[in-house]
Amino acid sequence: MATSNSLDLTEGLLGREVPKTSGKVYWKDGHTSILPAVFDQFAINVCNSVDIPIVNYLAEFPSSTPASNHVLHLTNDDLGSDEILDRVESALGNNRPVVIRGEEHQPVAGEFTPDYLDKHFGISPNRAVYIHDVQARAADHVNVTKPGTIASFFASIMDPRKIQCVLDLPLAHTTLPQSLKHLDHGLVYGWNETLYDVPATSNVHPENFTVKGWGLLHHAGYLTYPHHDAEGTLTWVRMEFGLKFWTVFRLKSQYDDRIHIQEVVCRLGNFTEHEAWAREHCDAEVITLTRGDILIMPPGLPHAVYTPVKTFATGGHAYNFRCLHLSELARYIDATTGDCTTNQKLEHALETLRRMLIAVPRLSPRIRLFKRPLLSLCIMATQGQQYRAKGGSKHGVTDRETAKPSADVAAAIFKHLGVSKRIPASTILYEGNQFVTGDEISRDHLASVLKRFTVL
Repeated sequence: MATSNSLDLTEGLLGREVPKTSGKVYWKDGHTSILPAVFDQFAINVCNSVDIPIVNYLAEFPSSTPASNHVLHLTNDDLGSDEILDRVESALGNNRPVVIRGEEHQPVAGEFTPDYLDKHFGISPNRAVYIHDVQARAADHVNVTKPGTIASFFASIMDPRKIQCVLDLPLAHTTLPQSLKHLDHGLVYGWNETLYDVPATSNVHPENFTVKGWGLLHHAGYLTYPHHDAEGTLTWVRMEFGLKFWTVFRLKSQYDDRIHIQEVVCRLGNFTEHEAWAREHCDAEVITLTRGDILIMPPGLPHAVYTPVKTFATGGHAYNFRCLHLSELARYIDATTGDCTTNQKLEHALETLRRMLIAVPRLSPRIRLFKRPLLSLCIMATQGQQYRAKGGSKHGVTDRETAKPSADVAAAIFKHLGVSKRIPASTILYEGNQFVTGDEISRDHLASVLKRFTVL
């Protein structure tokens, strides 16, 4: 593998981790990397038709820099600011991803081995996992995994005939930096602060908590196709070992209505059929993530990721009051279009969102609320069935003890925001730029409207 200071990421890979005949691709930030290569029994590279064209397309885009108007770049020094959480939430709420370079979390030293994961992250080499395999994906895009262990995944790293990854590594104990640990409003407020008013009497799906932290393992040469993440969560990722090229997309036209937003997600999700359209209508920038870097993405942001060297990353999913209009938009697309545009399916969304709404009457006055996200939360909480992703489980939208209390709070907020039979909530929500939060809501006025929900 290349040294940490080398721009040639092919060093030490050819003939060892990847085939000697692997092609190369040149990125705008100066890096050179291998192109994916897995050969079948006829000596044909199964990556030729889909993976390689997409990687070459991604490499055409400029590297994201601190001068970007579309990505907020921060450094470790910024994490000490009293305003850091508000800055990050403001960027995410207006559909801008956030990159934090040189984060205070120092990546642990050591060779990339099963013992490294076991010692530093509590991941047993015997842990059973589903391994995603590029050759299997090329043959059947539905059945892409096979069972294995962490140890067997590592053993195949040195097999040039394989490119694999592991996406399902629950790490509930991993967290964001101290100054950003309250970014997850679903957990901090939705679950922590509502159990007095609405005790949990029904079965709670474990994904309400296991998705808060996870790990990602990749071989060199793995491409994650363009998609947006499931159930409208914001996503954070921290590079622990290796490097990734993380490409975030946007429309060149700057259209901000639902029809155009849905179109870009759907067409990018099937790039090979819509390459000409993508080249005409989409813009992007590539965020190069190296050890210690953190990326936080707003909900629903279309992205693709190329991993040119073996890597391990930690991360998590979350909901935030400032981003719920983007959550609603992503879940709307999932429900109307299908699951081909998203990453992994989740079961936890509705219960977490309803508890966030139930938390609003007692919510800390420090939390800033905005019209579009709050209206979106009320709509999602009261129309659970309508937001079930195509192919998603009916169990995930079953009404439980949170249904009525959240509906009662929503009714009061709807009235406060001007919703009526003549002006439905969707009419208000669908007007204007779907990416912006709208006007800030007076917490004092809202508190007076919701006072009856705070009686002990």
